[in-house]
Amino acid sequence: MSWVILGTAWEWSKSVLAVLSLAGLSMGGVAYAAYALFKVLGEKWLNQKFAERLEAYKSEQARELERLRHKINSVFDRTKRLHDREYEVLPEVWSLLVDAKSWAGGYLSAFRQYADVNKLSAQELDEFLSHTRFSEAQRREIKTTSDKQKAYIKIFEMYRHYDVIEKLQEASIGLSRNGIFVVPSLREEMRKFIDLLHSAVIEHQINQEQDLRPRMREASKKLKQEGEPLFKAIEEAVAARLWDSTTAEV
Repeated sequence: MSWVILGTAWEWSKSVLAVLSLAGLSMGGVAYAAYALFKVLGEKWLNQKFAERLEAYKSEQARELERLRHKINSVFDRTKRLHDREYEVLPEVWSLLVDAKSWAGGYLSAFRQYADVNKLSAQELDEFLSHTRFSEAQRREIKTTSDKQKAYIKIFEMYRHYDVIEKLQEASIGLSRNGIFVVPSLREEMRKFIDLLHSAVIEHQINQEQDLRPRMREASKKLKQEGEPLFKAIEEAVAARLWDSTTAEV
């Protein structure tokens, strides 16, 4: 591009020099004038073009910097929003998981205590059952059967099973709803723990309803062997994520 500019300047200079020759200047004077004219015009044109190119380059760099700044701000904003949301949902999901574990643990416990309804009089039994969640038909079944204690325990355990399943469902739904904001590895560990609880609860229900002898133990053993260390790992991971959210430097 510079050679084009110089060529143009030279052509224009030749026209001027032709006029100077006609004016009677010597060849030496014409040559000197040609050099001086070419130098002045060439430098002026080159400086002008350089300034134009420099300004265009600055403008392009400014646009590129603005584009990069916008991109960085967008990424930072999305990252911050994701971390803020994770900080909100992790305690909620963790709370549901703890509730499910607690209820399942009570349901699966070998140690049970029940009210001895066989020792109650008809009036006492009627008053006692009025404070339960049992339906009218279930209360009538307990009051009219020969083994009131067995009937009472059966219905009582059925409600306990419903309660545990409800807690497991709440934990599962909570994880499904908010799991997208939980890191995948932690989310999978939570899901696995819920599945372990659910399998053990179903196994226990079958043992109770079918009065199986010997009892099925595979799911409960797996929960004890794998579930306990898994729950501990989840607890540590949740704590780490929450504390990292408060101490991480941007």
